[in-house]
Amino acid sequence: MISETALIIGKLQIPWNAILIGLTIPAWFFFSYSLYSARVKKSASFLLLFPLTVITSFFFCRLFYWYSNQSQFEGLFDALDSFNLAAFSLLGLLPGILIPALLLWAVRLIKKLPVLLDTLAAPTAFATGFFYLTCLFNNSCRAKFVIHHAAFQRFPVSVLSTDALGNIEYRFATFMAGFILMSLVGIFTLWFYFRNYKKEGATLAFFLLFYSAVQFILESTRYDACYFPFNGFVSIIQIVSAVCIAGSMIYYSILSVKKTGFRAVYPVLWFLHIAAIGATGYLEYLVQRHGDKAAMLYLFMSLSCFLMAFIPVIVYFCGKSGRKSQIPRKKSGA
Repeated sequence: MISETALIIGKLQIPWNAILIGLTIPAWFFFSYSLYSARVKKSASFLLLFPLTVITSFFFCRLFYWYSNQSQFEGLFDALDSFNLAAFSLLGLLPGILIPALLLWAVRLIKKLPVLLDTLAAPTAFATGFFYLTCLFNNSCRAKFVIHHAAFQRFPVSVLSTDALGNIEYRFATFMAGFILMSLVGIFTLWFYFRNYKKEGATLAFFLLFYSAVQFILESTRYDACYFPFNGFVSIIQIVSAVCIAGSMIYYSILSVKKTGFRAVYPVLWFLHIAAIGATGYLEYLVQRHGDKAAMLYLFMSLSCFLMAFIPVIVYFCGKSGRKSQIPRKKSGA
């Protein structure tokens, strides 16, 4: 269990999560700026993105958390004034980054919005992973299921926790899993970007696919996920993730069909994608009803989530490898 306090200077106590947040935000910005400036010659307007993103991300991260945990605050303004660094929902990062980018594009300071969003994709994945580390590995790591096998009752698989009665137990280290998985998403998104940066918007769709798949399954493992006040089954992040995955599949399908024309492989991939989405939803239902079988169910859910994200990528590469068939025209006689 990690102490929440990193430094004590007189009466001032500086927590670990404050230091991690303070380091992650500028690292995200400079990483994104390096990628953007390599693509765009006049990139000075990108500097305006930093303060705007900090403000809007803070607002939306607190807004989503307040919406799902209204009993903890007297109102929205009370949530915004709170100094609790754990009272955030990472879902707010997406609109917090998108809205300033749209604003700069609307006032013509950014000419190519897809290029900007592509360069923000991989840094945002890495930043999300480090933000998971700000949720200290103690009782705040509220995983649904307890680890009973002695071989896995250790970090980074599980964390020591106490229940409401003070009993010691080992719970799945959800936040550590989030850091590892989001770091992998960042690595593969960066690889995809350098191979496909000429196709504007493709990297953003790739990021949304795997970011959403990871978020979907991680939200399922937590009992403090951000739910709608009227629904305690499917979280807000899971719904947004499903929309992002479906939207990315549609985008990749349009790109590929435009380039190659309709091919027999596309309906097969579309069917498999719908089947993977259905399997993920059904497994989510099962894990909510049969918590004693969580380990096995999450294993299959991880596979279905991976397929949900990977099948659209196959559709995209089918478009890159194929050529649009053309019917040869007969030459007219003399």
